[in-house]
Amino acid sequence: MVSRPSSQEEIFTSYGWYEKNNLLYRITSDRCDYIESRIERVFGRHALAQQEILEVGCGGGLICRELARRGAVMTGLDPTKGALDDARRYIQQARLGHNVSFDQGYAESLPYADGSFSVIVCLDVLEHVSDLKTTLHEIARVLAPGGIFIFDTINRTLLAQLVLIRIGERFFQKQGLVPGLHNYHAFIKPAELQPLIHQENLQVQELTGFMPKLIEGRLALAPGWFKGVSYIGYATKGR
Repeated sequence: MVSRPSSQEEIFTSYGWYEKNNLLYRITSDRCDYIESRIERVFGRHALAQQEILEVGCGGGLICRELARRGAVMTGLDPTKGALDDARRYIQQARLGHNVSFDQGYAESLPYADGSFSVIVCLDVLEHVSDLKTTLHEIARVLAPGGIFIFDTINRTLLAQLVLIRIGERFFQKQGLVPGLHNYHAFIKPAELQPLIHQENLQVQELTGFMPKLIEGRLALAPGWFKGVSYIGYATKGR
C-alpha cells in the first residue's frame, strides 16, 4: 500500500537526510566533486577554500557539511525550520560550526545584499520553488560579478516521471523517494531553464546530464550525455 502524499513542509520537517540508503545522502560526495571541479575550472586550482558559498535550499545540510569539510565558508538557506534544526546539529557534530551558518528564508526573496556570494549552489531545488523566474532573479542579484551559479534539477520527461514518481515513490521510499516529494508538472526542461538564466545576465557555461558511471570501480554519478532524468550545469555572471 502506498502512503498518502505529504506536503513539502511535512516531508522536509522529518526527512531521513542521514540514512545511509537515502539517495541524496549517497550522492553528496559526487555532487560536491562536481561543484569543486567547476569552481576550479573558473577560479583556478584549490579555489574552493577561498569561496563564500550560498546553498539555496540546503535541507539537512549535506552539501554544506561536505563543502565546509573541504574548506569552503558556507551559508545555507531553507524555508523549513525542522530541516534547519537537523542541519545545525549535523554541522555541530562535525565540529564545522565556524565555517557554516544557516538562515530561514525563501529562494524567491533571498535575505542578502547584492553581490554577497562568489558561488551559489542550488541542487534539487528549482523544481520545488513557487516562482522559478523570481528565484533566478534573486540568485543573480546576490551573486557577485564574476561569480558562479551551480545547479541541478529534473527534466520534465515521461522517463523522469516513471523513474522518480511512479516507480521511485512507490517502491523506493527507504531511499528517500517518499510520496509527494516530486511534482511532475514542476520539472523543468533544459530548453526552458536556459533562457530564464540568460535573462538574468548569467551565461550558461555547461548543461549536461548527471548519470551513473563507474569511477575507479565505484558506481557514482557524474556528468554525462544523458539528460532524460536529471541534468546539472553552471553559469557565470559578467564582471
